[in-house]
Amino acid sequence: MSTIYKSKIFIIIDHTYLVILATFPLALIFGNLLTNLFIFIFSISFFLNFKENKNIVEDKIFYLLTFFLFSLIINIFFSLNPLNSISRVIKIFFIIIFIFEIKRLFKHYENSYFKYIYKTWFIIFLTLTIDIIFEIKFGHNLIGNKSYMPGRITSFFGDELVVGAFYHGFVLFFLSFLIFKNSNTYILTTSIIIVLLVSFFIGERSNFIKLFLSVIIFSILVLNYDYKVKLATLVFVFTTLITFINLNENYKTRYFHQVKILFSKDGYFNYMKKSQYGAHRDAAIKIFKDNILFGVGIKNFRYESSKKKYENKEYLQTDMRQATHPHQIHHEFLSETGIFGYLCFLIFILSSIYLGLKSYISSKNLYQLSSIIFIFISLLPLLPSGSFLSTYTSGIFWLNFAIMNNYIKK
Repeated sequence: MSTIYKSKIFIIIDHTYLVILATFPLALIFGNLLTNLFIFIFSISFFLNFKENKNIVEDKIFYLLTFFLFSLIINIFFSLNPLNSISRVIKIFFIIIFIFEIKRLFKHYENSYFKYIYKTWFIIFLTLTIDIIFEIKFGHNLIGNKSYMPGRITSFFGDELVVGAFYHGFVLFFLSFLIFKNSNTYILTTSIIIVLLVSFFIGERSNFIKLFLSVIIFSILVLNYDYKVKLATLVFVFTTLITFINLNENYKTRYFHQVKILFSKDGYFNYMKKSQYGAHRDAAIKIFKDNILFGVGIKNFRYESSKKKYENKEYLQTDMRQATHPHQIHHEFLSETGIFGYLCFLIFILSSIYLGLKSYISSKNLYQLSSIIFIFISLLPLLPSGSFLSTYTSGIFWLNFAIMNNYIKK
């Protein structure tokens, strides 16, 4: 087989993987099976191009990811049930390969095809926005999905009320695309208002707060608007939100009655004692204290939290403390990996953000800034979150991490 013919075949294969990357958000929507399949397919491409990918040893991010992976491998030996932990650790191995295969493609096709990838993500996000608005208006989405919980939106995710996390994960890519297309002030301002309102109406309070903070930080750093325009936009958004909260009992309950306790004396602690999140947090802290060095092992919170010794009658929903994860990234790492794993995670993630910011200062690339902001906001303490090591949540996180990594030079 001639060298030219081989080269053409590999180009065709690369184009196929670019299409897969462009449709990765759809995999997140369709479910964990397709998401894991996409990541595995990228792993195959990585090894097919191993000769070229050997240069990943020149990347600082590679060593940080390897450091994080080895911390999880060490955790397996101290896990209460190692079999539960192994699958998650193997997944991180494939995610590392996924990240660097994306970077290989980026190196070759940054100026030719990646603009179409971002355009596809823009279209997917826009379609999802239209679908959410349709569901807000008619009570079901474009394909007939209905939420089982009043005041929550399901969109294309069926019975999973997780659209808010997806919306947060791609909103800044959406706004960055508009900026790259030289959209005028009116279009950008209107788009910001719409995404903020849509995120609110999704009904996921934690993801709304995260998205709100992400959009505000992005706007301050990127948009050169007159401060009066920015202030007027914020006033309009808050006025609209307050109006809808007062007109709709479901939103009033979720965003006012259930939240107002936070602003009273000892409000946060009182709120936690009445909520299921508080029961999760209390169990996670107790598990951490009992297993302070290495935790109970990855994916073992779901089993350990059910034990009678973690019951606490001070928490009204202590009987609901058992869950697949503690619903907070920091509690998840502390309870499942102990102080060792938690410190390793902090070293890895903070060092990665530092390298990303250092790169952004010189490149000023908006897609990289978008991913950095998302990663930073996703790690805020106190706010509930999905499991960091689950397929859906981690799929969104690692895709953003990969985009940040693409623009970091060796």
